[in-house]
Parts: sequence; C-alpha cells; structure tokens
Amino acid sequence: MTCHLRKTPGGYEAAAGDVVTLFAEHYDSRAQGLPTDYWSNDSDSSFKFAAHPKKGRMLPCLNATYGGKEIIRHPNAADKIQFTVQPGRQTLRLLFSVGNSPYSSGKLVEDCGEGNTNAICGMSAEYPVVEITIEGKP
Repeated sequence: MTCHLRKTPGGYEAAAGDVVTLFAEHYDSRAQGLPTDYWSNDSDSSFKFAAHPKKGRMLPCLNATYGGKEIIRHPNAADKIQFTVQPGRQTLRLLFSVGNSPYSSGKLVEDCGEGNTNAICGMSAEYPVVEITIEGKP
C-alpha cells in the first residue's frame, strides 16, 4: 500500500478510485517526564514544547462525511477511517474525540502501509474538527 493523498495549494489530490485509510494520533503537550530533546529553543531565548505522540494511542473518530455521504456515524466511533476517492472536488469532514484537557491534541495521518505514514494536519481539544478538500483525478 502507498500514500495516495498529495498536498496541493487547494487541499489534497489523489487518483479517483484509490482507497485512503486515515487515523488520528493522540498528542500531549505537557512537559512532565519527557526527555530534554523534546524542547526547542526559539529566537527570543524562551522555550516552547513540541508535542509528542502517546505511543499506540489513536483518537476515535465520532463522525465522518465524504462527498456528502456519512462514513462514520455517532455513536459508532472508529479508530480508522477508510473511503474511496471520488472523481472531482469533494470535502472530507471529520470530528474526533480529542479529550477535554488543554494539553490534548492530535494529528490526522494517512496510513500508507508497511509502517509508512503521511501527516495531513493537526487538531486540538478546542477544535477537534478536520475539514479537507480532496480533488479526485482521473
């Protein structure tokens, strides 16, 4: 399996008919108990924390629609989202259960098989909705 989604100025594109599998990794931006190499020094000498994944933890998707059709419907949450790319410009809308902590965040990722992934975008507990446009190419 390979990565299908390619970044474009207007969103993403993929070949129509490709089957795309997505999931969201959970991240936690708290500093406690993490190695110092997670910290990065910015230009004004203050420190900023780079979020790191909680290994093996995926965020459940509560609702997903693509091209106006429901893929996942609440209350049937799923860890992975799979859909077939439709021809033309379609919108993918996803709602995740990120958590209620201000430190909770996540990253939408395409599963490309054999341990390969393609990072799509981030999300936070404040805004757990992801909306991307996918252009299905012939």
